[in-house]
Amino acid sequence: MLLAVALNGCGLCNGLPLLGYLNELANREDGIIITATLLLFPTTATLYGVFRMFFAAKQAAERKARERERQERERERQTHERGRREGIKEGIIAGRQTERERINAALEQHGVQLTPELTKILSGDEE
Repeated sequence: MLLAVALNGCGLCNGLPLLGYLNELANREDGIIITATLLLFPTTATLYGVFRMFFAAKQAAERKARERERQERERERQTHERGRREGIKEGIIAGRQTERERINAALEQHGVQLTPELTKILSGDEE
């Protein structure tokens, strides 16, 4: 509507093809209303394009954020899984060492002499 009113008072618009026609149309008796109605179509199309572009950009940003969050969760899960496996390994090693020490103590308590191979195996040097 504001553009239609501006075209009504525009003196330089007469020489331009489209603006001259809109100026001539706006200078009629009901011309401002007619011109404003005609200008609704391109304005609506422009606004539709702007909103569509805005929401497409918003959707792309949200999709990227979801993907980043999914990758972060996957990284955390892998780190947690790796730590769990290492903890299990350490627990197994500690349990074996404790069991070896218990067997050595029990054998020494009963006065059993071990062969060098068995001593090596019980000390954890299996190579």
